[in-house]
Amino acid sequence: MDASLNILPEDGTVPPMPGWRWIHAPGHSVGQVALWREADRSLIAGDAFVTTAQESAYAVAVQEPELHGPPMYFTVDWPAAHASVKALAALEPERAITGHGRPLEGAGLRDALHALARDFEEVAVPKRGRYVGAPATAEDGTAYPAP
Repeated sequence: MDASLNILPEDGTVPPMPGWRWIHAPGHSVGQVALWREADRSLIAGDAFVTTAQESAYAVAVQEPELHGPPMYFTVDWPAAHASVKALAALEPERAITGHGRPLEGAGLRDALHALARDFEEVAVPKRGRYVGAPATAEDGTAYPAP
């Protein structure tokens, strides 16, 4: 496969999706992007934040929508994840679709997203874990260590 097919345009466009722009939203993974459509303020957030508590089997099963930080079990850079949540909250989305959980919309989404951005260190970052205090990066080879 041609490697150039995997490169997003630097101008933020998403060629097969007119009206959408990509936004680098690292943290959960090094190269994660979110997709944003200004026309209706729609956000596809990936795992920058999620709408179900991924660490709870019950929450995953019932899918009651509530905003959470990225999945704790594998987020490689907590400071970058926090910066990404702040940047996405600043967009003031009308609706958000995430990698885990149901879509959210309206003022409740925006209020919860701003609260997450404000309180991220207390409510999203685990007390301990492999990447807490030692983020993984693509540059130093720790983002995707060999098995």
